[in-house]
Amino acid sequence: MRKLYLIFLLPAFWLISCNDFLDVSADNELLQNEIYGDYKGVRMAVNGVYRNLSSMDLYGQNLTWGFASAIGHNYQSNGTSYLPYGLYEAAAFNWESADAQSFAERIWSKAYNVIASCNDIIQHVVTKDTSFFGEGKMEKDMILGEMYGLRSLMHFELFRLFCPAPVMNHTGRAIPYVTKYPDLQPQYQTSPAVMDSIITDMTRAQSLLAVVDTVFNRRQNTSIYSRVRSINRSLSNSPDDFFLYRACRMNYFAVNALLARIYMYKGDDENAYTNAVVAYKYHQRWFRWTSNSNQGSVSNINFLYPKRYNELFLCFSNNDVVDQVENILKGYTYSLRMKNMDILFAGDLDDYRYTGFYNKTTLTYGSQRYATWLRFSGATFSEVLDQLPLLPVIRASEMYHIQIEYLLNKNRKTEAIELFNSLRTSRGAKTKLTADMTVTDLRLKLEYDIIRETLTEGQTFFMFKRLNRDIFNGREGIKMTPEKWVVPIPYSETAYQ
Repeated sequence: MRKLYLIFLLPAFWLISCNDFLDVSADNELLQNEIYGDYKGVRMAVNGVYRNLSSMDLYGQNLTWGFASAIGHNYQSNGTSYLPYGLYEAAAFNWESADAQSFAERIWSKAYNVIASCNDIIQHVVTKDTSFFGEGKMEKDMILGEMYGLRSLMHFELFRLFCPAPVMNHTGRAIPYVTKYPDLQPQYQTSPAVMDSIITDMTRAQSLLAVVDTVFNRRQNTSIYSRVRSINRSLSNSPDDFFLYRACRMNYFAVNALLARIYMYKGDDENAYTNAVVAYKYHQRWFRWTSNSNQGSVSNINFLYPKRYNELFLCFSNNDVVDQVENILKGYTYSLRMKNMDILFAGDLDDYRYTGFYNKTTLTYGSQRYATWLRFSGATFSEVLDQLPLLPVIRASEMYHIQIEYLLNKNRKTEAIELFNSLRTSRGAKTKLTADMTVTDLRLKLEYDIIRETLTEGQTFFMFKRLNRDIFNGREGIKMTPEKWVVPIPYSETAYQ
């Protein structure tokens, strides 16, 4: 590969030029020795990884409400006025266009930058004695668990975009799985090998973070005030802010949830179900649903909490996202309008994902846009501040979806219906699913619910890709071919091979 693996991205306050990052020299080694000479420097390097994960190139836009949602056809796409900034070309799967190639390049390079940073941190931290860290073994395990988990996550995102889905039984070359820094000549691996490496890293993170998050950080994780915010920090009994915001950092609950997603994508629904149940049980005991008083109703839709932060296993945060989206909406009258919501929510027009997040009449820029990214009238400034910068990566509802799909696969329809109804009730849907529904009908309901739940969160495309089915989000299917499913590896990468 090219120079991507030589780039170690540190937090913004380390004022170092780009050339310094590319220089693996004696001076660079001295710089790194200085950074890693104190546990506070390690913490700053870790924070820098999260800063890059939340950038517009990754979860700040491309892997959530931008590129990934456009190719999943969550948005109306019948003209450039509906999908600006090159998203129209992406939604048409015109991978040869300059705009689509630009998206691919930014995702590819930034993801491998993050991977390089994770590898550099891992290599330094594993050599440190536990006495080096402010909180000893717990802090060392937490940092290593987070970095292994993030390394796995980044490779998984790249694999889902740039490689055929496992359902296609692809055994050829996929992407490099990079585990050291610097790696001047990383080797491409086969698709099965990449999936195995992704699972190995995430399982390692699972082991390292288990005690960290269920014992050491227990109070932080049982309080929403410390899982996504630092308000009332005294309630969490945390040593300092580095141990807060656990929902905004790779954590034990997120690792179980992500393993469930990874195994489901692989086609291993047994292991997917096992990990989903673990995450589901913690959701039942510690996290639960966003309370009814915060969900609102048809008569109080202005006070809905779009991010439903109580339910987030993992999210990142970027304060610039709201302004970025609002600038798009101001410049393009029809942009980012959701697609065929009347079909998607047919029979469930009391579902508050429809009444509050889509069909709200008091939105600043009009209806037909999902309210997740909008400043909604009636909210106080603190409410806007608390929730809108969040960038959801995985939430509790996906654990319900995975279990429901597994139960339907095993012909355990009664259990699937019971679990499905509990999820639907939490979202305000009044109509109950009944035993006389066929498995085919239930699968269609599940498909629609996954789309409803992850609108603007970038998961629709990958659901259909995992199943190798034409994308359907409304009145007509979007005919898919093998070429459409796989984003080509950027030319800047392949040109040097």
